[in-house]
Amino acid sequence: MKTAMPSWGAARRALTVLAIVLVASGLTVLLESYIRFAGFVFFYGAVVASAVYAGVLGGAVATVVGILVVQHELVPPGGAFTLQPSEGYVAIFAFAAVSMLVTMLAQSVRAARHTAEVRAEELGQQTAELEMQRREAQALAEELEASNVELEATTDDAKRARDAAVAGEARLRLVDEASRVLTSSLDYETTVAAVARLAVPDFADWCGVDLIEDGEIKRLAVAHVDPEKVRWAREVVDVKFRPDPDAATGVPAVIRTGKPVLLPVVTDEMLEESARNREHLSMLRSVGVHSVIVVPIIARATTLGALTLISSRPTRHFDDSDLAIAQELARRAAVAIDNARLYRAALAANEAKANFLATMSHELRTPLTAIIGYEELLSEGISGPVNEGQQQQLRRIKVSANQLLSLIDQILLFTRVETGHALAEIEPVVVKEIVDDAVALVLPEAAERALTVRTDLADPALVMHTDGLKLRQILTNLLANAVKFSSNGEVAVRVKQSADQIVFEVQDSGVGIDQAHLERIFEPFWQVEQTTTRASGGSGLGLTVTKRLARLLGGTVQVESELGKGSTFRVTLPRDLTPTESRML
Repeated sequence: MKTAMPSWGAARRALTVLAIVLVASGLTVLLESYIRFAGFVFFYGAVVASAVYAGVLGGAVATVVGILVVQHELVPPGGAFTLQPSEGYVAIFAFAAVSMLVTMLAQSVRAARHTAEVRAEELGQQTAELEMQRREAQALAEELEASNVELEATTDDAKRARDAAVAGEARLRLVDEASRVLTSSLDYETTVAAVARLAVPDFADWCGVDLIEDGEIKRLAVAHVDPEKVRWAREVVDVKFRPDPDAATGVPAVIRTGKPVLLPVVTDEMLEESARNREHLSMLRSVGVHSVIVVPIIARATTLGALTLISSRPTRHFDDSDLAIAQELARRAAVAIDNARLYRAALAANEAKANFLATMSHELRTPLTAIIGYEELLSEGISGPVNEGQQQQLRRIKVSANQLLSLIDQILLFTRVETGHALAEIEPVVVKEIVDDAVALVLPEAAERALTVRTDLADPALVMHTDGLKLRQILTNLLANAVKFSSNGEVAVRVKQSADQIVFEVQDSGVGIDQAHLERIFEPFWQVEQTTTRASGGSGLGLTVTKRLARLLGGTVQVESELGKGSTFRVTLPRDLTPTESRML
Protein backbone atom coordinates (compact mmCIF):
# COMPACT_ATOMS: atom_id res chain seq x y z
CA MET A 1 0.00 0.00 0.00
CA LYS A 2 2.80 2.47 0.80
CA THR A 3 4.59 1.95 -2.61
CA ALA A 4 1.37 1.99 -4.68
CA MET A 5 0.03 5.31 -3.42
CA PRO A 6 2.80 7.56 -4.96
CA SER A 7 2.52 5.81 -8.41
CA TRP A 8 -1.22 6.32 -8.48
CA GLY A 9 -0.81 9.99 -7.52
CA ALA A 10 1.70 10.62 -10.35
CA ALA A 11 -0.55 8.90 -12.92
CA ARG A 12 -3.51 10.92 -11.73
CA ARG A 13 -1.56 14.18 -12.12
CA ALA A 14 -0.38 13.13 -15.62
CA LEU A 15 -3.93 12.30 -16.69
CA THR A 16 -5.17 15.60 -15.30
CA VAL A 17 -2.48 17.55 -17.20
CA LEU A 18 -3.30 15.61 -20.37
CA ALA A 19 -6.98 16.39 -19.97
CA ILE A 20 -6.25 20.09 -19.43
CA VAL A 21 -3.98 20.22 -22.47
CA LEU A 22 -6.52 18.37 -24.63
CA VAL A 23 -9.28 20.74 -23.56
CA ALA A 24 -7.10 23.78 -24.31
CA SER A 25 -6.06 22.29 -27.66
CA GLY A 26 -9.62 21.45 -28.58
CA LEU A 27 -10.87 24.90 -27.76
CA THR A 28 -8.02 26.48 -29.68
CA VAL A 29 -8.79 24.38 -32.77
CA LEU A 30 -12.54 24.95 -32.55
CA LEU A 31 -12.25 28.65 -32.00
CA GLU A 32 -9.35 29.17 -34.33
CA SER A 33 -11.12 31.83 -36.40
CA TYR A 34 -11.95 33.82 -33.30
CA ILE A 35 -8.60 33.77 -31.57
CA ARG A 36 -6.18 34.16 -34.39
CA PHE A 37 -4.59 37.15 -32.72
CA ALA A 38 -4.80 35.57 -29.26
CA GLY A 39 -3.92 32.00 -30.03
CA PHE A 40 -2.50 31.19 -26.55
CA VAL A 41 -5.53 32.41 -24.65
CA PHE A 42 -6.66 28.93 -23.63
CA PHE A 43 -3.16 27.66 -23.03
CA TYR A 44 -2.42 30.34 -20.45
CA GLY A 45 -5.13 28.85 -18.33
CA ALA A 46 -3.91 25.34 -19.15
CA VAL A 47 -0.37 26.27 -18.12
CA VAL A 48 -1.61 27.80 -14.87
CA ALA A 49 -3.88 24.84 -14.11
CA SER A 50 -1.22 22.27 -15.02
CA ALA A 51 1.49 24.04 -13.07
CA VAL A 52 -0.72 24.44 -10.05
CA TYR A 53 -1.85 20.85 -10.14
CA ALA A 54 1.26 19.02 -11.46
CA GLY A 55 4.07 21.41 -10.76
CA VAL A 56 6.86 22.50 -13.13
CA LEU A 57 6.60 19.39 -15.23
CA GLY A 58 2.88 19.89 -15.77
CA GLY A 59 3.38 23.60 -16.64
CA ALA A 60 6.23 22.72 -19.04
CA VAL A 61 4.12 20.07 -20.76
CA ALA A 62 1.23 22.50 -21.15
CA THR A 63 3.60 25.19 -22.49
CA VAL A 64 5.21 22.86 -25.07
CA VAL A 65 1.87 21.52 -26.19
CA GLY A 66 0.46 24.99 -26.45
CA ILE A 67 3.38 26.19 -28.58
CA LEU A 68 3.06 23.21 -30.87
CA VAL A 69 -0.69 23.51 -31.23
CA VAL A 70 -0.66 27.26 -31.83
CA GLN A 71 2.25 27.00 -34.25
CA HIS A 72 0.50 24.22 -36.09
CA GLU A 73 -2.88 25.84 -36.22
CA LEU A 74 -2.37 29.59 -36.12
CA VAL A 75 1.15 30.35 -37.30
CA PRO A 76 1.41 30.34 -41.20
CA PRO A 77 1.67 28.17 -43.06
CA GLY A 78 -1.11 26.60 -41.00
CA GLY A 79 -1.39 22.89 -40.55
CA ALA A 80 2.38 22.21 -40.47
CA PHE A 81 4.95 22.12 -37.62
CA THR A 82 7.63 24.46 -38.92
CA LEU A 83 10.26 26.64 -37.35
CA GLN A 84 10.38 29.23 -40.02
CA PRO A 85 10.45 32.77 -38.77
CA SER A 86 7.19 34.67 -38.76
CA GLU A 87 5.58 37.43 -36.85
CA GLY A 88 3.96 34.83 -34.55
CA TYR A 89 7.21 33.72 -33.08
CA VAL A 90 7.38 36.69 -30.85
CA ALA A 91 4.06 35.69 -29.41
CA ILE A 92 5.30 32.15 -29.02
CA PHE A 93 8.41 33.27 -27.18
CA ALA A 94 6.34 35.62 -25.06
CA PHE A 95 3.95 32.80 -24.26
CA ALA A 96 6.82 30.56 -23.38
CA ALA A 97 8.35 33.18 -21.11
CA VAL A 98 5.07 34.02 -19.44
CA SER A 99 4.28 30.31 -19.11
CA MET A 100 7.60 29.64 -17.48
CA LEU A 101 7.06 32.59 -15.13
CA VAL A 102 3.56 31.47 -14.34
CA THR A 103 4.80 27.92 -13.91
CA MET A 104 7.45 29.06 -11.44
CA LEU A 105 4.92 31.18 -9.59
CA ALA A 106 2.43 28.33 -9.63
CA GLN A 107 5.18 26.00 -8.43
CA SER A 108 5.95 28.44 -5.64
CA VAL A 109 2.27 28.68 -4.78
CA ARG A 110 1.98 24.91 -4.97
CA ALA A 111 5.06 24.45 -2.82
CA ALA A 112 3.76 27.04 -0.37
CA ARG A 113 0.38 25.35 -0.36
CA HIS A 114 2.05 21.98 0.14
CA THR A 115 4.17 23.41 2.93
CA ALA A 116 1.06 24.98 4.41
CA GLU A 117 -0.81 21.72 4.12
CA VAL A 118 2.09 19.83 5.68
CA ARG A 119 2.31 22.47 8.36
CA ALA A 120 -1.42 22.40 8.78
CA GLU A 121 -1.32 18.64 8.99
CA GLU A 122 1.49 18.84 11.51
CA LEU A 123 -0.41 21.48 13.39
CA GLY A 124 -3.48 19.30 13.18
CA GLN A 125 -1.52 16.38 14.51
CA GLN A 126 0.00 18.57 17.19
CA THR A 127 -3.43 19.93 17.96
CA ALA A 128 -4.78 16.41 18.13
CA GLU A 129 -1.86 15.39 20.31
CA LEU A 130 -2.35 18.46 22.46
CA GLU A 131 -6.05 17.73 22.67
CA MET A 132 -5.24 14.15 23.56
CA GLN A 133 -2.71 15.36 26.11
CA ARG A 134 -5.26 17.85 27.38
CA ARG A 135 -7.81 15.10 27.74
CA GLU A 136 -5.23 12.86 29.37
CA ALA A 137 -4.20 15.73 31.62
CA GLN A 138 -7.84 16.39 32.41
CA ALA A 139 -8.42 12.70 33.08
CA LEU A 140 -5.26 12.64 35.19
CA ALA A 141 -6.43 15.76 37.01
CA GLU A 142 -9.77 14.11 37.63
CA GLU A 143 -8.00 10.99 38.84
CA LEU A 144 -5.75 13.12 41.02
CA GLU A 145 -8.78 14.98 42.32
CA ALA A 146 -10.52 11.68 43.03
CA SER A 147 -7.32 10.36 44.60
CA ASN A 148 -7.01 13.56 46.60
CA VAL A 149 -10.59 13.23 47.81
CA GLU A 150 -9.99 9.58 48.63
CA LEU A 151 -6.69 10.46 50.32
CA GLU A 152 -8.41 13.17 52.34
CA ALA A 153 -11.12 10.70 53.30
CA THR A 154 -8.47 8.11 54.17
CA THR A 155 -6.52 10.74 56.11
CA ASP A 156 -9.67 11.75 57.96
CA ASP A 157 -10.42 8.10 58.69
CA ALA A 158 -6.84 7.56 59.82
CA LYS A 159 -6.99 10.67 61.97
CA ARG A 160 -10.28 9.57 63.49
CA ALA A 161 -8.86 6.09 64.01
CA ARG A 162 -5.72 7.57 65.57
CA ASP A 163 -7.78 9.88 67.77
CA ALA A 164 -9.99 6.96 68.72
CA ALA A 165 -6.92 4.83 69.44
CA VAL A 166 -5.35 7.61 71.50
CA ALA A 167 -8.62 8.15 73.34
CA GLY A 168 -9.00 4.41 73.84
CA GLU A 169 -5.45 4.16 75.14
CA ALA A 170 -6.08 7.10 77.46
CA ARG A 171 -9.25 5.41 78.71
CA LEU A 172 -7.41 2.14 79.27
CA ARG A 173 -4.68 4.03 81.15
CA LEU A 174 -7.38 5.71 83.24
CA VAL A 175 -9.00 2.38 84.10
CA ASP A 176 -5.61 0.79 84.82
CA GLU A 177 -4.59 3.74 86.96
CA ALA A 178 -7.93 3.53 88.74
CA SER A 179 -7.29 -0.11 89.61
CA ARG A 180 -3.81 0.71 90.88
CA VAL A 181 -4.82 3.75 92.92
CA LEU A 182 -8.03 2.37 94.35
CA THR A 183 -6.33 -0.79 95.59
CA SER A 184 -3.39 1.03 97.14
CA SER A 185 -5.20 2.01 100.33
CA LEU A 186 -8.05 0.84 102.54
CA ASP A 187 -8.34 4.19 104.27
CA TYR A 188 -11.84 5.54 103.62
CA GLU A 189 -11.02 9.23 103.19
CA THR A 190 -7.95 8.46 101.06
CA THR A 191 -9.98 6.21 98.78
CA VAL A 192 -12.79 8.73 98.26
CA ALA A 193 -10.31 11.52 97.47
CA ALA A 194 -8.45 9.23 95.06
CA VAL A 195 -11.70 8.52 93.18
CA ALA A 196 -12.23 12.24 92.57
CA ARG A 197 -8.64 12.86 91.45
CA LEU A 198 -8.56 9.97 88.97
CA ALA A 199 -10.52 11.66 86.16
CA VAL A 200 -8.97 15.16 86.39
CA PRO A 201 -7.71 16.67 84.14
CA ASP A 202 -7.34 14.10 81.33
CA PHE A 203 -10.91 12.83 81.32
CA ALA A 204 -12.86 15.70 82.88
CA ASP A 205 -12.28 19.20 84.25
CA TRP A 206 -14.42 18.72 87.37
CA CYS A 207 -15.08 15.56 89.35
CA GLY A 208 -17.28 15.21 92.40
CA VAL A 209 -18.03 12.23 94.65
CA ASP A 210 -21.33 12.27 96.53
CA LEU A 211 -21.99 9.47 99.01
CA ILE A 212 -24.85 8.58 101.31
CA GLU A 213 -23.70 9.13 104.89
CA ASP A 214 -26.15 8.67 107.78
CA GLY A 215 -29.07 8.81 105.36
CA GLU A 216 -27.96 12.10 103.76
CA ILE A 217 -26.25 12.88 100.46
CA LYS A 218 -22.87 14.41 101.24
CA ARG A 219 -20.23 15.61 98.81
CA LEU A 220 -17.10 14.04 100.24
CA ALA A 221 -14.63 14.88 97.48
CA VAL A 222 -14.17 17.47 94.71
CA ALA A 223 -11.29 17.60 92.24
CA HIS A 224 -10.15 20.27 89.76
CA VAL A 225 -6.78 21.16 88.30
CA ASP A 226 -6.98 24.54 90.09
CA PRO A 227 -6.87 24.17 93.91
CA GLU A 228 -8.53 27.59 94.33
CA LYS A 229 -11.60 26.37 92.46
CA VAL A 230 -11.73 23.29 94.66
CA ARG A 231 -11.65 25.50 97.75
CA TRP A 232 -14.36 27.75 96.25
CA ALA A 233 -16.53 24.72 95.45
CA ARG A 234 -16.21 23.40 99.00
CA GLU A 235 -16.62 26.67 100.86
CA VAL A 236 -19.26 28.34 98.71
CA VAL A 237 -21.16 26.00 96.42
CA ASP A 238 -21.42 22.96 98.71
CA VAL A 239 -22.30 25.10 101.71
CA LYS A 240 -24.90 27.33 100.08
CA PHE A 241 -26.43 24.91 97.63
CA ARG A 242 -26.49 21.41 99.03
CA PRO A 243 -28.32 18.94 96.77
CA ASP A 244 -32.03 18.51 97.35
CA PRO A 245 -32.60 14.78 98.03
CA ASP A 246 -35.98 14.99 96.29
CA ALA A 247 -34.68 16.76 93.16
CA ALA A 248 -35.96 15.30 89.89
CA THR A 249 -32.59 15.66 88.19
CA GLY A 250 -28.90 15.56 89.00
CA VAL A 251 -27.15 13.53 91.67
CA PRO A 252 -30.23 12.84 93.87
CA ALA A 253 -32.16 11.42 90.91
CA VAL A 254 -29.23 9.20 89.87
CA ILE A 255 -28.85 7.90 93.43
CA ARG A 256 -32.58 7.21 93.73
CA THR A 257 -32.98 5.47 90.37
CA GLY A 258 -29.54 3.94 89.98
CA LYS A 259 -29.53 5.04 86.32
CA PRO A 260 -26.72 7.11 84.75
CA VAL A 261 -27.25 10.48 83.07
CA LEU A 262 -25.35 11.70 79.99
CA LEU A 263 -25.71 15.30 78.80
CA PRO A 264 -23.39 15.73 75.80
CA VAL A 265 -24.26 19.42 75.46
CA VAL A 266 -25.45 21.59 78.34
CA THR A 267 -27.24 24.72 77.17
CA ASP A 268 -27.86 27.87 79.11
CA GLU A 269 -31.56 27.01 79.19
CA MET A 270 -30.70 23.78 81.03
CA LEU A 271 -28.69 25.75 83.57
CA GLU A 272 -31.60 28.12 84.10
CA GLU A 273 -33.97 25.20 84.67
CA SER A 274 -31.69 23.51 87.21
CA ALA A 275 -30.66 26.72 89.05
CA ARG A 276 -32.44 27.50 92.30
CA ASN A 277 -32.02 31.27 92.01
CA ARG A 278 -29.97 33.90 90.22
CA GLU A 279 -26.96 33.43 92.49
CA HIS A 280 -26.99 29.70 91.87
CA LEU A 281 -27.30 30.29 88.11
CA SER A 282 -24.34 32.67 88.21
CA MET A 283 -22.25 30.05 90.00
CA LEU A 284 -23.21 27.36 87.48
CA ARG A 285 -22.20 29.67 84.64
CA SER A 286 -18.90 30.48 86.31
CA VAL A 287 -18.10 26.77 86.52
CA GLY A 288 -18.48 26.58 82.74
CA VAL A 289 -20.65 23.48 82.44
CA HIS A 290 -20.59 22.31 78.80
CA SER A 291 -21.03 18.54 79.18
CA VAL A 292 -22.00 16.34 82.13
CA ILE A 293 -21.95 12.67 83.15
CA VAL A 294 -23.47 11.42 86.41
CA VAL A 295 -23.19 7.70 87.18
CA PRO A 296 -24.26 5.78 90.27
CA ILE A 297 -21.72 4.15 92.59
CA ILE A 298 -23.18 0.70 93.28
CA ALA A 299 -21.67 -2.10 95.36
CA ARG A 300 -23.37 -5.35 96.32
CA ALA A 301 -26.68 -4.17 94.79
CA THR A 302 -26.66 -1.08 97.02
CA THR A 303 -26.25 2.47 95.71
CA LEU A 304 -23.53 4.12 97.76
CA GLY A 305 -23.59 7.47 95.95
CA ALA A 306 -22.83 9.05 92.58
CA LEU A 307 -19.83 10.14 90.54
CA THR A 308 -20.17 13.45 88.66
CA LEU A 309 -17.92 14.41 85.75
CA ILE A 310 -18.04 17.89 84.17
CA SER A 311 -16.33 19.25 81.06
CA SER A 312 -15.83 23.02 81.11
CA ARG A 313 -14.20 23.09 77.68
CA PRO A 314 -16.53 24.02 74.79
CA THR A 315 -14.68 21.58 72.50
CA ARG A 316 -14.93 18.61 74.89
CA HIS A 317 -18.29 16.84 74.79
CA PHE A 318 -18.90 13.51 76.46
CA ASP A 319 -20.31 10.63 74.39
CA ASP A 320 -21.44 7.05 74.91
CA SER A 321 -17.87 5.74 75.06
CA ASP A 322 -17.09 8.27 77.81
CA LEU A 323 -20.21 7.13 79.65
CA ALA A 324 -18.99 3.52 79.48
CA ILE A 325 -15.61 4.54 80.93
CA ALA A 326 -17.33 6.57 83.66
CA GLN A 327 -19.48 3.57 84.58
CA GLU A 328 -16.42 1.32 84.72
CA LEU A 329 -14.63 3.90 86.86
CA ALA A 330 -17.67 4.13 89.15
CA ARG A 331 -17.84 0.32 89.40
CA ARG A 332 -14.22 0.08 90.52
CA ALA A 333 -14.67 3.05 92.82
CA ALA A 334 -17.70 1.35 94.35
CA VAL A 335 -15.67 -1.76 95.15
CA ALA A 336 -12.87 0.32 96.65
CA ILE A 337 -15.23 2.52 98.69
CA ASP A 338 -17.19 -0.50 99.89
CA ASN A 339 -13.96 -2.26 100.90
CA ALA A 340 -12.78 0.88 102.69
CA ARG A 341 -16.10 1.08 104.56
CA LEU A 342 -15.91 -2.58 105.48
CA TYR A 343 -12.31 -2.14 106.59
CA ARG A 344 -13.25 0.88 108.68
CA ALA A 345 -16.11 -1.07 110.21
CA ALA A 346 -13.79 -4.02 110.86
CA LEU A 347 -11.26 -1.73 112.54
CA ALA A 348 -14.00 -0.24 114.68
CA ALA A 349 -15.28 -3.70 115.58
CA ASN A 350 -11.76 -4.92 116.31
CA GLU A 351 -11.07 -1.91 118.48
CA ALA A 352 -14.35 -2.45 120.30
CA LYS A 353 -13.43 -6.11 120.78
CA ALA A 354 -9.97 -5.18 122.04
CA ASN A 355 -11.41 -2.60 124.41
CA PHE A 356 -13.96 -5.12 125.63
CA LEU A 357 -11.29 -7.76 126.19
CA ALA A 358 -9.05 -5.28 127.96
CA THR A 359 -11.89 -4.07 130.17
CA MET A 360 -13.12 -7.55 131.00
CA SER A 361 -9.61 -8.83 131.60
CA HIS A 362 -8.93 -5.96 133.96
CA GLU A 363 -12.21 -6.49 135.76
CA LEU A 364 -11.52 -10.23 136.09
CA ARG A 365 -7.93 -9.72 137.17
CA THR A 366 -8.85 -7.55 140.14
CA PRO A 367 -11.03 -10.09 141.98
CA LEU A 368 -8.72 -12.92 140.89
CA THR A 369 -5.78 -11.19 142.52
CA ALA A 370 -7.85 -10.90 145.68
CA ILE A 371 -8.66 -14.63 145.52
CA ILE A 372 -4.96 -15.49 145.26
CA GLY A 373 -4.15 -13.13 148.12
CA TYR A 374 -6.78 -14.60 150.43
CA GLU A 375 -5.64 -18.11 149.51
CA GLU A 376 -2.14 -17.23 150.67
CA LEU A 377 -3.52 -15.81 153.92
CA LEU A 378 -5.49 -18.96 154.55
CA SER A 379 -2.50 -21.18 153.68
CA GLU A 380 -0.29 -19.33 156.15
CA GLY A 381 -2.90 -19.80 158.93
CA ILE A 382 -3.49 -16.12 159.51
CA SER A 383 -7.16 -16.75 160.19
CA GLY A 384 -6.59 -19.99 162.09
CA PRO A 385 -5.03 -23.40 161.75
CA VAL A 386 -5.47 -25.26 158.42
CA ASN A 387 -5.28 -29.05 158.18
CA GLU A 388 -3.63 -31.02 155.38
CA GLY A 389 -6.84 -31.59 153.45
CA GLN A 390 -7.61 -27.91 153.50
CA GLN A 391 -4.05 -27.14 152.41
CA GLN A 392 -4.45 -29.44 149.43
CA GLN A 393 -7.70 -27.72 148.45
CA LEU A 394 -6.08 -24.29 148.83
CA ARG A 395 -3.19 -25.39 146.58
CA ARG A 396 -5.70 -26.44 143.90
CA ILE A 397 -7.40 -23.07 144.25
CA LYS A 398 -4.06 -21.32 143.77
CA VAL A 399 -3.11 -23.42 140.71
CA SER A 400 -6.45 -22.75 139.06
CA ALA A 401 -6.28 -19.07 139.96
CA ASN A 402 -2.77 -18.79 138.52
CA GLN A 403 -3.90 -20.54 135.34
CA LEU A 404 -6.80 -18.14 135.04
CA LEU A 405 -4.48 -15.21 135.77
CA SER A 406 -2.12 -16.44 133.05
CA LEU A 407 -5.02 -16.56 130.58
CA ILE A 408 -6.06 -13.04 131.54
CA ASP A 409 -2.49 -11.79 131.13
CA GLN A 410 -2.37 -13.40 127.68
CA ILE A 411 -5.57 -11.63 126.70
CA LEU A 412 -4.29 -8.29 128.02
CA LEU A 413 -1.03 -8.71 126.13
CA PHE A 414 -2.92 -9.69 122.98
CA THR A 415 -5.12 -6.59 123.18
CA ARG A 416 -2.07 -4.35 123.62
CA VAL A 417 -0.40 -5.95 120.62
CA GLU A 418 -3.63 -5.91 118.58
CA THR A 419 -4.23 -2.20 119.19
CA GLY A 420 -0.62 -1.25 118.54
CA HIS A 421 0.05 -0.17 122.12
CA ALA A 422 2.90 -2.64 122.57
CA LEU A 423 6.26 -0.98 121.91
CA ALA A 424 9.77 -2.38 122.03
CA GLU A 425 11.95 -1.01 124.83
CA ILE A 426 15.48 -1.77 123.64
CA GLU A 427 18.14 -2.53 126.29
CA PRO A 428 21.16 -4.81 126.75
CA VAL A 429 19.95 -8.30 127.63
CA VAL A 430 21.92 -11.33 128.86
CA VAL A 431 20.40 -14.18 126.89
CA LYS A 432 21.14 -16.87 129.52
CA GLU A 433 19.21 -14.97 132.18
CA ILE A 434 16.16 -14.64 129.93
CA VAL A 435 16.25 -18.34 129.03
CA ASP A 436 16.66 -19.38 132.69
CA ASP A 437 13.71 -17.21 133.75
CA ALA A 438 11.46 -18.69 131.06
CA VAL A 439 12.52 -22.26 131.98
CA ALA A 440 11.90 -21.59 135.66
CA LEU A 441 8.31 -20.59 134.93
CA VAL A 442 7.47 -23.91 133.25
CA LEU A 443 9.50 -26.26 135.45
CA PRO A 444 6.66 -26.97 137.93
CA GLU A 445 4.26 -28.11 135.22
CA ALA A 446 7.08 -29.99 133.44
CA ALA A 447 7.86 -31.84 136.69
CA GLU A 448 4.21 -32.83 137.03
CA ARG A 449 4.37 -34.36 133.55
CA ALA A 450 7.74 -36.03 134.24
CA LEU A 451 9.37 -33.95 131.49
CA THR A 452 13.01 -32.91 131.38
CA VAL A 453 13.79 -29.35 130.32
CA ARG A 454 17.26 -29.04 128.82
CA THR A 455 19.05 -25.85 127.76
CA ASP A 456 21.90 -25.59 125.30
CA LEU A 457 23.61 -22.18 124.98
CA ALA A 458 26.71 -21.79 122.84
CA ASP A 459 27.83 -18.71 124.80
CA PRO A 460 26.52 -18.25 128.37
CA ALA A 461 27.75 -14.64 128.34
CA LEU A 462 25.91 -13.78 125.11
CA VAL A 463 24.36 -10.28 125.16
CA MET A 464 21.88 -8.83 122.71
CA HIS A 465 20.06 -5.50 122.41
CA THR A 466 16.33 -6.08 122.46
CA ASP A 467 13.25 -5.91 124.68
CA GLY A 468 14.00 -8.43 127.45
CA LEU A 469 10.46 -8.68 128.80
CA LYS A 470 8.98 -9.44 125.39
CA LEU A 471 11.75 -11.96 124.61
CA ARG A 472 10.99 -13.69 127.96
CA GLN A 473 7.29 -13.76 127.02
CA ILE A 474 8.09 -15.32 123.63
CA LEU A 475 10.19 -18.10 125.19
CA THR A 476 7.69 -18.64 128.00
CA ASN A 477 4.84 -19.07 125.52
CA LEU A 478 6.81 -21.55 123.40
CA LEU A 479 8.01 -23.54 126.45
CA ALA A 480 4.53 -23.61 127.97
CA ASN A 481 3.11 -24.80 124.68
CA ALA A 482 5.79 -27.50 124.39
CA VAL A 483 5.16 -28.75 127.95
CA LYS A 484 1.37 -28.67 127.50
CA PHE A 485 1.43 -30.92 124.43
CA SER A 486 4.13 -33.34 125.64
CA SER A 487 3.43 -36.26 127.97
CA ASN A 488 6.92 -37.75 128.12
CA GLY A 489 10.47 -37.20 126.96
CA GLU A 490 12.09 -33.80 127.11
CA VAL A 491 11.82 -30.19 126.04
CA ALA A 492 15.01 -28.65 124.69
CA VAL A 493 15.95 -24.98 124.42
CA ARG A 494 18.84 -24.15 122.11
CA VAL A 495 20.43 -20.76 121.34
CA LYS A 496 22.52 -20.28 118.21
CA GLN A 497 24.22 -17.12 117.06
CA SER A 498 25.68 -15.58 113.92
CA ALA A 499 27.27 -12.25 113.14
CA ASP A 500 24.00 -10.30 113.29
CA GLN A 501 21.28 -12.78 114.32
CA ILE A 502 20.38 -15.01 117.24
CA VAL A 503 18.21 -18.09 116.81
CA PHE A 504 16.14 -19.57 119.66
CA GLU A 505 14.86 -23.13 119.19
CA VAL A 506 12.29 -24.86 121.39
CA GLN A 507 11.93 -28.56 120.61
CA ASP A 508 9.50 -31.00 122.19
CA SER A 509 8.63 -34.67 121.85
CA GLY A 510 4.89 -34.13 121.99
CA VAL A 511 1.95 -34.98 119.73
CA GLY A 512 3.12 -32.88 116.79
CA ILE A 513 1.05 -30.85 114.33
CA ASP A 514 -0.51 -31.87 111.03
CA GLN A 515 1.05 -30.13 108.01
CA ALA A 516 -2.37 -28.79 107.03
CA HIS A 517 -2.57 -26.87 110.32
CA LEU A 518 0.91 -25.34 110.43
CA GLU A 519 -0.20 -21.97 109.02
CA ARG A 520 -3.38 -21.72 111.10
CA ILE A 521 -1.78 -22.29 114.50
CA PHE A 522 -0.72 -18.62 114.56
CA GLU A 523 -4.30 -17.35 114.07
CA PRO A 524 -6.02 -15.81 117.14
CA PHE A 525 -8.14 -18.21 119.25
CA TRP A 526 -7.45 -21.11 116.86
CA GLN A 527 -6.46 -24.49 118.24
CA VAL A 528 -5.88 -27.85 116.60
CA GLU A 529 -8.47 -29.48 118.85
CA GLN A 530 -11.59 -27.35 118.29
CA THR A 531 -13.87 -28.86 120.97
CA THR A 532 -15.07 -27.81 124.39
CA THR A 533 -13.80 -31.11 125.82
CA ARG A 534 -10.26 -30.87 124.45
CA ALA A 535 -7.51 -32.40 126.53
CA SER A 536 -5.31 -29.28 126.58
CA GLY A 537 -6.77 -25.97 127.62
CA GLY A 538 -5.70 -22.46 126.80
CA SER A 539 -6.95 -19.29 125.15
CA GLY A 540 -5.52 -20.01 121.72
CA LEU A 541 -3.56 -16.74 121.85
CA GLY A 542 -0.10 -17.93 122.88
CA LEU A 543 1.33 -18.56 119.42
CA THR A 544 -0.46 -15.51 117.99
CA VAL A 545 1.14 -13.27 120.61
CA THR A 546 4.50 -15.00 120.11
CA LYS A 547 4.56 -14.35 116.37
CA ARG A 548 3.50 -10.72 116.75
CA LEU A 549 6.00 -10.06 119.51
CA ALA A 550 8.76 -11.59 117.37
CA ARG A 551 7.65 -9.34 114.53
CA LEU A 552 7.76 -6.38 116.91
CA LEU A 553 11.35 -7.30 117.77
CA GLY A 554 12.29 -7.42 114.07
CA GLY A 555 12.27 -11.21 113.82
CA THR A 556 10.35 -14.21 112.54
CA VAL A 557 8.85 -17.45 113.86
CA GLN A 558 9.04 -20.75 111.98
CA VAL A 559 7.80 -24.21 112.86
CA GLU A 560 8.67 -27.74 111.82
CA SER A 561 6.45 -30.56 113.00
CA GLU A 562 5.39 -34.13 112.35
CA LEU A 563 2.44 -35.92 113.86
CA GLY A 564 3.49 -38.18 116.71
CA LYS A 565 7.12 -36.97 116.71
CA GLY A 566 6.94 -33.49 118.20
CA SER A 567 7.56 -29.94 117.02
CA THR A 568 10.39 -27.44 116.76
CA PHE A 569 9.70 -23.71 116.91
CA ARG A 570 12.48 -21.45 115.69
CA VAL A 571 12.59 -17.71 116.55
CA THR A 572 15.14 -15.61 114.64
CA LEU A 573 15.88 -12.14 116.07
CA PRO A 574 18.41 -9.43 115.20
CA ARG A 575 21.33 -9.36 117.61
CA ASP A 576 21.13 -5.58 117.94
CA LEU A 577 17.59 -4.33 117.44
CA THR A 578 17.20 -0.78 116.08
CA PRO A 579 14.00 1.31 116.22
CA THR A 580 13.62 1.05 112.43
CA GLU A 581 13.66 -2.77 112.63
CA SER A 582 10.91 -2.84 115.24
CA ARG A 583 7.62 -3.33 113.43
CA MET A 584 4.12 -4.72 113.82
CA LEU A 585 1.90 -6.81 111.57
